[in-house]
Amino acid sequence: MSFGPVSADGKKNTMKWLSLTALVLLPAPALAQNISAPTFASAPADNINGDRMIYRDRTAPREDRVDDLMARLTLDEKISLLAGAGSMTLNAVSRLGIPEIKMTDGPTGVRSPEGDPATVFPVGVALAATWNPDLLRSVGGAIAEEARGYGASVLLAPTVNIVRTPRWGRNFETYSEDPLLAGRLAVGYVQGAQQAGIGVSLKHFAANNQETHRFVTNSRVSERALREIYLPAFEMVVKEVDPWSVMASYNKLNGPHASENRWLLTDLLKAEWHYQGFVVSDWGATRSTAAAANAGLDLEMPGPPRFFGDKLEAAVRSGEVSKAQIDDNARRIARLIVRSGLLDGPLPPGEIGGDHHRAIARAAADEAIVLLKNSGVLPLRPGVRTLAVIGPNADVARIQGGGSSAVNPFTMLQTPLDAIRAALPGVDVIHEKGVDSEETPPTADPALFSPTADSDETGLTASYFADSDLAGPALRTERATSFVKRISGNIAGPQASGYAALRWAGVFRAPVSGTYEFSVRGTGAAMLDFDGRTILDGTTPSVIDNRDVIGSPVERRTIKVELEGGKTYPVRLAYRNGQTRYEYLSFGVRLPRPDFDAAIAAAKRADVAIVIVGSETLTEGEGYDRPSIDLPGDQDRLVSQVAAVNPSTVVVVNAGAAMAMPWAEQVPAILDMWLPGQEGVAALADVLTGKTNPSGKLPVSFPMHTTDDTVVLDTVESDYDEGLLVGYRGYEARGITPLFAFGHGLSYTSFDYEEMAMVAPPEPGAPVRVRLSLHNSGKMAGKEVVQLYIARADRTPDEPIKQLAAFAKVDLAPGETRSVELTLDPRVFSSWDVSAQRWTARPGAYRLLVGGASDAIRLTKAVRLTPTGEVRPQVGD
Repeated sequence: MSFGPVSADGKKNTMKWLSLTALVLLPAPALAQNISAPTFASAPADNINGDRMIYRDRTAPREDRVDDLMARLTLDEKISLLAGAGSMTLNAVSRLGIPEIKMTDGPTGVRSPEGDPATVFPVGVALAATWNPDLLRSVGGAIAEEARGYGASVLLAPTVNIVRTPRWGRNFETYSEDPLLAGRLAVGYVQGAQQAGIGVSLKHFAANNQETHRFVTNSRVSERALREIYLPAFEMVVKEVDPWSVMASYNKLNGPHASENRWLLTDLLKAEWHYQGFVVSDWGATRSTAAAANAGLDLEMPGPPRFFGDKLEAAVRSGEVSKAQIDDNARRIARLIVRSGLLDGPLPPGEIGGDHHRAIARAAADEAIVLLKNSGVLPLRPGVRTLAVIGPNADVARIQGGGSSAVNPFTMLQTPLDAIRAALPGVDVIHEKGVDSEETPPTADPALFSPTADSDETGLTASYFADSDLAGPALRTERATSFVKRISGNIAGPQASGYAALRWAGVFRAPVSGTYEFSVRGTGAAMLDFDGRTILDGTTPSVIDNRDVIGSPVERRTIKVELEGGKTYPVRLAYRNGQTRYEYLSFGVRLPRPDFDAAIAAAKRADVAIVIVGSETLTEGEGYDRPSIDLPGDQDRLVSQVAAVNPSTVVVVNAGAAMAMPWAEQVPAILDMWLPGQEGVAALADVLTGKTNPSGKLPVSFPMHTTDDTVVLDTVESDYDEGLLVGYRGYEARGITPLFAFGHGLSYTSFDYEEMAMVAPPEPGAPVRVRLSLHNSGKMAGKEVVQLYIARADRTPDEPIKQLAAFAKVDLAPGETRSVELTLDPRVFSSWDVSAQRWTARPGAYRLLVGGASDAIRLTKAVRLTPTGEVRPQVGD
């Protein structure tokens, strides 16, 4: 953990964009783009009057440059720096040659507000399944290089909020239910990004663990649970790698909103943890002027400001906010300006895409896949002649979750079916979808459309108009290949879109005969013309749907149409913007329902059946939670019936969170591929065929049933009554056996654990080192995650039975043996003493438990923490 050693008496040794966003799939080369970030004229260190401009002198110490810049800024300029200029930009100070600074979303890759493409890396939980901080360092560095390529200086990532419930809609974006694992992985990501010269914004601070009522919910958490579960990942990153920014979350924390919580932002973060960076609001999370500024919120985003700006200037004039407070806030933004390098002349060019970043995305996907179960079916044997690939996710590229972290990929992506066929050229691969798991028509596939009947291009012609009645010439015209548009945040109304109405027009090519469903969801007014007649408009019955990043109810209208396969139909969607703060439009198409019986027949005649199930389009996303952990639609019945006719059935789960699997005992093999990024399906094919040995481990527990999760999500007062008993801590303490335990993950080889011992009795308060021998006793090279848990002998009922204390990922050749050393931060022997307001070590008996999962302990050692802070082997152990 590296928080700093804690002595037995508890004394710690000191350690020295959302604006207009078109989620557009644009045609772009798959080759790397080497693009220089915007450059600005570098002023000389001395001006013509002999005034040494230290803030422009790249050779001067950073804090001297910050001091000099602060001395030159007027009060108005300081206040201007505390609010954004636009959706993803900060205000410039032209008088001093300070340019705009640009931010971008970054958990899964660079999300360009202009819709430009970038490399799509595995989602956060998939990265966490690698248990490999070094790999996350590479991912962070690669995303940083792409951010620079698009001119951004700050990545809004990583997300380190704890997975409190498997139903949180944003679980795919974060790392783990365990604070140590989340923290260590986040340290790797932040190191990689900031060593590449791009800052991060660590989010969302703090206790942001649900989407339901996310703007107003009050997270009521005990101080001990905060300190031991929900804050350690943030603390670890802040103290070890100094993130440039921390993002204040939407929710309230024990009363005040996070953006107005002085205890959280100033007393804890800035004073106790000695944080030097700046605090930015989540987009639209600022709710006040004086209260937010005085709490320590340094930057209101997005811009233009609603609460800072002129209102903040007035608050300073009236004495509600002191000039000293403004100086502290502004100094942190001045530090960002210096850190960004934008004052120092041309920045290094950024690399967007390319083989190097693809290789990093692929390596992450390789190590993320978790082999949950295997009784010999995997890897696929060479004699397989006929392979059935079945399921709703078999022939779609479901690579990431929904919301602000969604990245536009470079090209049309491979699907699992494509990758499996490519990996098995001599095998007869037959495909049947079996079921349609989509609750609503999914976002329209551009491949179903062309701008004109004689065109080979995909998508529709998009035209944008200044008048809401679509009169007059179009402001601009382009080819649309994505059919979702959003405007949200502080932006001053729908005029931010730059148009009052739009039209998508072209032809629809029906691939098969049957019943099609077309849907439009929008805050404005839409009219859909199909084959020369209006089939959907404001009179079409609607339902309310709030499953989107904006988290607000929006009407969805759906119409069914009978179409003939192979025929081309003219289509035109006209849309008039609504006069709302949050603007949204999406266009969906559902093809005729698949044949369930055909899927079962295909499975019956195949040597092996691979069923690919998981999330549908709206299962997981920012802005809403899941009602249950069940697979959507009729997927459970599909798996059960396939398994009933084919004893060699492999199930692949394509999702970003835990899913219930009532059929788990019926099938011989289960793989979790997560939401794996753009290279994930190729990684899956190599794991299935044995080219890659799976090495992922679960960073979250998979419960058997939704009812095993006790968290209540439907109230605005969210009581964290479980206290410390989150995730595996809670399941163990309550005696509930999960479907698959935290840390679980199998391999195609086997590992033997031997000879565990303490390296030497450490000095009081010093890190504890444990050494063991790990042997690959199988016939295939493999990677094992060695996990060390600590268990206190005299725990109370509200404390966990054990908790993760250290881990290491080890790569071994067949027959190889290696000595593995694990280091325990001494704080693992401490708990937060609320009355004393400090970490206090607890003398007594402990057990050190080592194994390949939380429920697969292979070695145990008893130790005792003495009253003087020494950790010694238990006598007789």
